[in-house]
Amino acid sequence: MALHNFVDWDTKKEKILIEFSDISELEKLIKEILDLKNSEIYQRVYETSKDKEGKLRDEPIHDLLKLSQVKYATKILKDPPLYLPPLTDVIISSHFIATVSIIDFILCAYKQEKLSQKDLNKNHMLLEKLMSLLNSFDDIKDYKAPDKEFYQKLKEIKWEKQGKKLFKKMSNLKFEISYEKFGSGSSTFRTGEGFTLTFLAACNAVNHNRDRILPEDVIKAYKTYLKLLNTDISKLNLI
Repeated sequence: MALHNFVDWDTKKEKILIEFSDISELEKLIKEILDLKNSEIYQRVYETSKDKEGKLRDEPIHDLLKLSQVKYATKILKDPPLYLPPLTDVIISSHFIATVSIIDFILCAYKQEKLSQKDLNKNHMLLEKLMSLLNSFDDIKDYKAPDKEFYQKLKEIKWEKQGKKLFKKMSNLKFEISYEKFGSGSSTFRTGEGFTLTFLAACNAVNHNRDRILPEDVIKAYKTYLKLLNTDISKLNLI
C-alpha cells in the first residue's frame, strides 16, 4: 500500500514552517522538496544510482589522486568504520565520496550513457564550484577552489543546535517522499543524498568563516542540491 495514503503533506509542511518561522525561503524550498514526488529527473537519478553505482568511474587510483580535491579529501578527512558524531567528525571522507557520486549520477541521468574521461574531469571542476559557490555553481566567474585549509576547516566543523534540528526535519520530509516514490530499496540513495546535503551545508559554513552549521547553511545546501538536480550538467559551461 502506498505511503501517500497516510502522509498529510500539508500538515507536515505547516509544522516545519511554524517551528522555523524566522527562516526565509523555507516555504518555497519545502514546496520544491514536495515537488520531487512528481519529478522525472529525480526518478532517473535514483535509477542511475541503482544501476551504475561503482561503475561510472574506472580511473586508476594514481590518476584519481592527481585531482586536487580528491588529494585533499584523502589526506585530511577521516574514514572511520562507523559514522557516529560527535564521537567522529561531522564531515568524513564518506561525505566527499557521496557528493562526487551524486554529481556523477545526475550527469549520467541526463546523458543516458556512460561518462567519458572528459565528463569526469568536468565533474571535478563542478565539484569545486559547488563547494565554493554553492547554488551559484553555474555562474561563469572567478572562484577560489577549495584548498588544504578549506578541508581542515571542514574537518573541524560542528552542528549548531537549530541547524541540526532543521536539517533533521527536512531530511525526514525528503525521506518520506523518496520512500513513497522509490520504496524501501532506496536507503543507500537516501544516505548518499543526506551526506551530500551535509557536505554542502558544511561548505557554506566554511565559506562564511564559521565552524558551526546554521539553519541558513541547511537552506543553502538544499537550494544547491535541488538546483543541481534540475541542471543538465552536460550542457553546462563551467569556464
